[in-house]
Amino acid sequence: MGMNYFAEDFIDEIKERSDIVQIISEYVDLHRAGTNFKARCPFHGEKTPSFIVSPSKQMYKCFGCGEGGDVIKFVMKMENVEFKEALEMLAKKAGIEIVREIDPDMSEKINQRKRYEHINVEAARYFFMLLWNGKNKAQAYLSKRGLDPKTIKTFGLGYSGDAWDNLTKHLLGLGYSKEDLLNAGLATEKKSGDGIRDRFVNRIMFPIFDHTGNVIGFGGRVLDESLPKYLNSPETITFSKSKNLYAINFAKKNITSREKPLILVEGYMDVISLYQYGIQNVVAPLGTALTMDQAGLVKRFTDKAVIAFDSDRAGIAATLRGIDILSSKGIDVKVLDLSGSKDPDEYIRKNGADSFKRALESAVPSVQFKIDEIKREHNINTDEGNINFCKEVSKILKDLDSPVEAEYYIKKISNETGISVSALGKQVYGKYFSTRQFNVVPAEKVKGSVKLDAIKDGLDIAEKKLLWIAVKKESLKSVILAKLEGEDFQSGLNRDIFEKIKIAAALDEHEFEALSFGGEDPVDEQELESLISRVKKNSLKKQSERLKEIQKHLQLQLDSGYCEEKEKELLKIGMQILGIENELRKY
Repeated sequence: MGMNYFAEDFIDEIKERSDIVQIISEYVDLHRAGTNFKARCPFHGEKTPSFIVSPSKQMYKCFGCGEGGDVIKFVMKMENVEFKEALEMLAKKAGIEIVREIDPDMSEKINQRKRYEHINVEAARYFFMLLWNGKNKAQAYLSKRGLDPKTIKTFGLGYSGDAWDNLTKHLLGLGYSKEDLLNAGLATEKKSGDGIRDRFVNRIMFPIFDHTGNVIGFGGRVLDESLPKYLNSPETITFSKSKNLYAINFAKKNITSREKPLILVEGYMDVISLYQYGIQNVVAPLGTALTMDQAGLVKRFTDKAVIAFDSDRAGIAATLRGIDILSSKGIDVKVLDLSGSKDPDEYIRKNGADSFKRALESAVPSVQFKIDEIKREHNINTDEGNINFCKEVSKILKDLDSPVEAEYYIKKISNETGISVSALGKQVYGKYFSTRQFNVVPAEKVKGSVKLDAIKDGLDIAEKKLLWIAVKKESLKSVILAKLEGEDFQSGLNRDIFEKIKIAAALDEHEFEALSFGGEDPVDEQELESLISRVKKNSLKKQSERLKEIQKHLQLQLDSGYCEEKEKELLKIGMQILGIENELRKY
């Protein structure tokens, strides 16, 4: 299915699938400079390179002439073409089909979106004006919460007023229709059916921006005992609470590398309070549990996240769900210990920014957080509690991609509970567990004349299980062969077996017995995809590590003396690494 020139999703997809380093390297010779790339600016003559390309921000900037922007603007400048033509060129490179004719429905939808964004801006200005129009209870509330005027203005906070038609009268006076106000989510039908009224009454108003800075909706907090305490805009053409994050427009400016985490908190006030104290890489879901779309938005800007939800039971449950959702996107997740405070706002006002930063540095890895929560539910000082605790923890460890991490926690849990490493390992890996993996002497020696290769880690287990499935399940064999190559297998034996399966050659006794070590445990489609993903992901990481080693040695050689051939090879390797990293994001 093709996409329209003017659709925002289309432009976003163009940017996401057009790596700026790769595109710019087709026009100029880029050289790595730390986490960025540099070159002589193609837009003005210079001897010393001052043209910088940032892979993490997907932006370029020349510090000589001041030219800068995203990948679309670069193509427009280099090719001397209009926006539409630049999109066409990038779409072709990315393999995205473009609809040549503007669909009337799509055109109408785009025009409506722009109209409602303008209405939202007018509403935000009106709410802001009401807040500062003399002393009122909204000002008193924000002052009580410790917010200074600068912070209030940064976030565009406002006040809806306590009349039922303040905003309605204002916007109708600007020429907008009742239908506009209803469709923008700023008004609702009166129960009597004889007109419309404001949706937000007697509330502190929080404008909600998308990541590009457009006002897409509002959140409102009551100033009395009315319910609901918080009210968001309804789903509209501009606003979808499951696809956006509060303050992402501010936070993305403070994510300086993919190693810097995005902090996720529950409430608007948590975000604003932390921001005022200088912690500005922080966002919040929009009154809903974290969604896959929101996790995808996090992944767009960083590979790391710290969850700092409220410390009550609902917050802990939301944290556990959030860990799974973020982890499924390949995000490394940690959890903040609020140490007796109910939320981040209370913590930072009580303890200060330095204490909060220290807490961030000691945030708990997500696996340990899950283990700690399970421990709270079981008394490990009793036999039954100890057994049930170990069984529950094993379910978590079974899903870990890293064999090193799994081994660490198995040994740790063994020390805490007194349950042997061997028993825990079998609970986690089943029949695929090898006692040699943890330097544990097995209770019984493996029977038979053929000695099995020692299974060194969880990755080898995954490889052997996939190969066993390919041998025994003809219906799944084609799926495995289509998604993996021999080079993806780290074990030489596994690699040889894969190549034999590929050409339908018979396995010898030693090979077959190595695979049959695990038995014929059933596997569903989801587990199969997980196994394939794990093997492929590890293979890509290994490739990246090898290339980075070569890159490191080449750079050392270049530092001792320039060589054009080595410079070109270094750039080529850099592009290969970027390609692998982009591929890794799929897993």
